Amino acid sequence: MALALTGIVLSGYLVRPQISQALVIRGDERLYRGSAREALGYYKRGIDADPLNASAVDRFAFGAVSLREKTVVREAIAASSAYLRRRPADDVVRMDRAMAFRLLGDWRHAATDFERVGERERDATALTFAGYAADKLHEHRRARALWRKALTVDRNFRAALHALGSNAS
Repeated sequence: MALALTGIVLSGYLVRPQISQALVIRGDERLYRGSAREALGYYKRGIDADPLNASAVDRFAFGAVSLREKTVVREAIAASSAYLRRRPADDVVRMDRAMAFRLLGDWRHAATDFERVGERERDATALTFAGYAADKLHEHRRARALWRKALTVDRNFRAALHALGSNAS
């Protein structure tokens, strides 16, 4: 009896990633049919089944930001943060979390995440967002340095050019 129970528990544990991915696929189907809220529910259940499912975390966080409901955005930050503690190099999820912080006006955390993604991925968009977050924190020198760094990645990046032009202090 104990051996059978151990087998059931072990098999349940081993299929968690597959169950999680199936929930993500269901969420994608709901999203394609126009039900973002239902999709988020499936993505959240996918995270509950496997907190290290990058697809589930990414879709949940991105969807939460798109939906713009602060309660759901806070849940997305919590799920992203838990994931990033175990997978800190995932810059896709880090960018999602940065956008969530930005949406909530948490400029300090947004700036940190945007800058990290921008540096590691050589991403002009992330560096520019980091600059705007730094500017919101009244860190104007840092903001200008980030916008200039964005231009080293893409010298014609309009958002960084605009930021430098309109923040000539």
